[in-house]
Amino acid sequence: MSDFEKWFVDQDFYTNMRFIHGDKLFNRDGDVYRILPVQMTYRAWCSQHVMTKEQYIALTQEWHTKGWNARQKEVDQLKTQLNKMEACYIEKKKELEDQLNQTKYACGRYDRLYEEYRLLELLVGNYRVLAQEVLPRCSRELLENIEGWEKALRGEHE
Repeated sequence: MSDFEKWFVDQDFYTNMRFIHGDKLFNRDGDVYRILPVQMTYRAWCSQHVMTKEQYIALTQEWHTKGWNARQKEVDQLKTQLNKMEACYIEKKKELEDQLNQTKYACGRYDRLYEEYRLLELLVGNYRVLAQEVLPRCSRELLENIEGWEKALRGEHE
């Protein structure tokens, strides 16, 4: 812990700052504290003089710029990661749409096959009725006619 941090801990505002920022209170990016009030206090502590309002504003803008520049690489990496995730999302969405279209096509084919099956069932049912009811009656009549023709051909008359 540096002399400044030891001094900072002894101040009455430390407890409040520690409560707000936790363990990250003294985190740094290079030579700049990440928490702006800590950095400002550090610069004032280092210079050991009272700043004018203009100096304070200039210093605040400088720290803000340094902090921004230090975090810009991280922001750029996150943007790149977000773009990759978006591209992946678009690809997965397209795959799912293709699968959905294939499923709809398969369902349409299934519906047509089911309709054909139902028609075949009706035809088979009709043939079954034909085979069980109509053909035996026709067969009996045909046999009776054949017997009648045989008798006629033999010369037997009733």
